[in-house]
Amino acid sequence: MVNDRGTIKWTSLMLPEHVELLKNIWKEDKKVRRPALDEQELEILNQFIIEAYQEKQTITINYYQDGQMHNTSGIIKKLDPLNHTILLNNLSVSADTISIRFTDIYTVI
Repeated sequence: MVNDRGTIKWTSLMLPEHVELLKNIWKEDKKVRRPALDEQELEILNQFIIEAYQEKQTITINYYQDGQMHNTSGIIKKLDPLNHTILLNNLSVSADTISIRFTDIYTVI
């Protein structure tokens, strides 16, 4: 069985600029495309969000940010129509408030 380390074995022969370029290429390669939602799906998301805000329910929001899919759970603190964002009291370990843009949300549970 061959124990090949891929490009790691060649990094000692590369310039630091080349190593940084390879890291950026690998990072770009891991990115995913933003999911596209139609009008009906957007309306359903809107109804879930408004209902959860009015009743102070805990929700899980799946959203797209910087080429990756993220999810978080919490209670909606504020809906900001001017900035098109949701302020969410996060229920994770850090328990902070995060801001999520409306256009980045692709599912609400």
